[in-house]
Amino acid sequence: MSIDGSYEIFKEESDNTTVLIEAVKGIEEAKKRVQQLNETEQAEYFIFDSAKGQVVEPSQPGVSKDPFAM
Repeated sequence: MSIDGSYEIFKEESDNTTVLIEAVKGIEEAKKRVQQLNETEQAEYFIFDSAKGQVVEPSQPGVSKDPFAM
């Protein structure tokens, strides 16, 4: 978790680029926000912990790829 407890929510676009949607405080709030986003637009959203430099909660179970890998 980042020092201030925030997590970044990203969306993976169809051209394999990633777009920062927003940052939220706390993992539970991040999970809730991804769920809300998926209700309005089905897409590949993921939660990123910048302090650890890793995805902590993919929007779909079983997704484990690094969205920032080239």
